[in-house]
Amino acid sequence: MPNYLTYPFKTMRITQRYDGETSHKPHMTGTPKEYALDEGGKDTGRDWCYCPCDEMKVVKLTGVGAKGTNALYLTSSTKCCLADGRESIVTLQLVHPNDDDLKKLKVGQKFKRGEKICREGNDGASGYHIHMAVGRGSIIGTGWEKNSKGKWVLVTTGGPIKPEDAFYIDPNFTKVVNSAGLKFKTLPQEKPKAGTYKVICDALNVRNGTTKEAKIVDVITRGTQVKISKTKIGERDGGYWGKIDGMGWVSMQYLKKV
Repeated sequence: MPNYLTYPFKTMRITQRYDGETSHKPHMTGTPKEYALDEGGKDTGRDWCYCPCDEMKVVKLTGVGAKGTNALYLTSSTKCCLADGRESIVTLQLVHPNDDDLKKLKVGQKFKRGEKICREGNDGASGYHIHMAVGRGSIIGTGWEKNSKGKWVLVTTGGPIKPEDAFYIDPNFTKVVNSAGLKFKTLPQEKPKAGTYKVICDALNVRNGTTKEAKIVDVITRGTQVKISKTKIGERDGGYWGKIDGMGWVSMQYLKKV
């Protein structure tokens, strides 16, 4: 399977996007810039951040045991397949993890896909969350630099990348509660074959096209078996859709082969 870069939290609940007026906009509009978001997890507690690719290595830790805000930098060991269609080494910056997690980490430590890295924290922040930015390539110098707007931003050899251009959403791993209006692509699937499938969600919408905006023409309940005559990639989200003859199209991510 290709080394897709996938969203590193089990719940997506973005509390501030990169153009957020609360604090992020100067990070994006200054020089250099970054496209950072705040991830709040499923609730006000401390959700884990997981390794989003085949392997990442800790390249820098800052602020642990000191007054400065904690930050963690990890770089992928190999090129990742990004949501914008490019392939690149990527560096992930995670800001605000607490000392209790970061003290257990060290430079050079490696993580495999799906392994726990650190939890949301409030070091230098008022509430638990992770300020997350991603860039192409490796860190330059210290890994961050004060920009023309006076904000410290991630700096990498390949430059910043918007989160929706970097991460795919794996629906089997991440539940999207709030994307803050950002349009993320679904992780590409192996092309499913025609055949009989069972509905694995409470209510599956049947649509007259292969987009989530297409008109709903019917609804199928959990456990219902349906016959899929053909499949194809959706027009916008990159996921597979299946045709039920005489009815319409359904998203294949909510079906299981019988």
